[in-house]
Amino acid sequence: MTMILWAIILSASFSAVAAVDPIHLPLRYTQRSSKSISRRALSNSVPIYNAVMQGGYAIDLSIGTPGQNFSVILDTGSTELWVPGPSCPKTECFSTLFNPQASTTFVATTDPISLVYGVGSDNGTYGRDTVTLGGYQVQNQTFGVISSAANNSSPVVGEPYLNGLLGLAFPSLTYAYKTRKAEYDPFVFALWKQNQIPQPIFSIYLGAKTAAGESGQVTFGGIDTTKFSGNLQWLQVQMETYPNTAANYYHWNIRLVGLAATLNGKQSSNLLGATSQIVALDTGTTLSYMSQQVVVNMLKVIAPNAIYVQGIYVVDCTLATATGTVDFAFGNTTDSTNAVLLSAPISSLVLPADTNSISTAQTCVWGIVPIDIKELGTYLLGDTFLQSVYVVHDFENHVVGMASASWTNLTSSSNVAAASASAASGSAAGSSASTTSKGGSNNGGSPISSGSAALHPMTGFALVGCLCFLLL
Repeated sequence: MTMILWAIILSASFSAVAAVDPIHLPLRYTQRSSKSISRRALSNSVPIYNAVMQGGYAIDLSIGTPGQNFSVILDTGSTELWVPGPSCPKTECFSTLFNPQASTTFVATTDPISLVYGVGSDNGTYGRDTVTLGGYQVQNQTFGVISSAANNSSPVVGEPYLNGLLGLAFPSLTYAYKTRKAEYDPFVFALWKQNQIPQPIFSIYLGAKTAAGESGQVTFGGIDTTKFSGNLQWLQVQMETYPNTAANYYHWNIRLVGLAATLNGKQSSNLLGATSQIVALDTGTTLSYMSQQVVVNMLKVIAPNAIYVQGIYVVDCTLATATGTVDFAFGNTTDSTNAVLLSAPISSLVLPADTNSISTAQTCVWGIVPIDIKELGTYLLGDTFLQSVYVVHDFENHVVGMASASWTNLTSSSNVAAASASAASGSAAGSSASTTSKGGSNNGGSPISSGSAALHPMTGFALVGCLCFLLL
């Protein structure tokens, strides 16, 4: 089925279903500690808390009868719902603990759960109970009751602490399925199967990174057309294959077929060269991750004086006011013909490193950072990219619809002639740009090109964001 035909069918199905309404929930922006680990939420739209530049997005839900309230990170890079249980030490779980004995509907199990993210890990057992979100209930929902949470974040005085996680990836990614082939419906799948939403989709709008208060929205079961510009462009989710397993859907992976950077009229060639790259859309990861050589070549255009320190690039804070874009071309095949072009403003990719506000920062970092692609297997597009787009996730037909977020004043396009032309002109140089660079001219504090950049004292660059991509 072509993406055009799929879009027509989706539109028709919306008009035919009127039994229940989508759930629209607002997302609330909140500051977090620079040590915070973040994890991340929107068609029955529920409030999401953007725990900063150094944080994540969260929603409120309750578990049990009567309900016990939790603020949890909304995370499209993992699948499980989990909250801290009564045996989790206060040194690891700083806020509300779930009390199974206080719920008349809780069902305990001895089945273990163990989750390893890009940062940190969580261990405990599965349980089942009623989960309520935005006034809608899922009965007998399986979730994790965590007894240990290694490398968790520290609480922030005066802010609602994010104590748990709601994963929105595919069922094959659950610990129960991976270890025992035991199947259960994760929360959003159960929401659909229990007839709480009209369509098997959820849509996410994170809002601008500088927005205060309720900056975003999650919609379970529908689409909010006020949150994006232009038309939704549909892309096939890519299956994954792991050792001793058949190809299956795990993450919200799509194919990136072109990448370019433009600043002050100067545009890079296609940074991917003649190759394409699978990328995961992950609201639970603050930053975005690509191979070092791709990031280096991007910054040669955008910030040639950037300095590489402790795994991240320091850039001039004035870049936050620059006019320019990083342009992403997505497609269902490996070439850029009829690809979908979406852009992120350069200003949205500059993050403060020494303060919570870009307006007062003296040290800033680039929101796309290098990673060893051989270890991770895919690129990750986290909040620094996802803030610029509106994404509809269809978990029954395995497609995503994407358009430019309304705040960007940009529009999505399926015409990528410019990207194709730059790919043709730059394919020779770009061939090496798609491979991971290890060492060389950009190690340990050397600038990308000649020149100097003021480097303010700081430590722990890796803690600027959270890498909450569930590892297999």
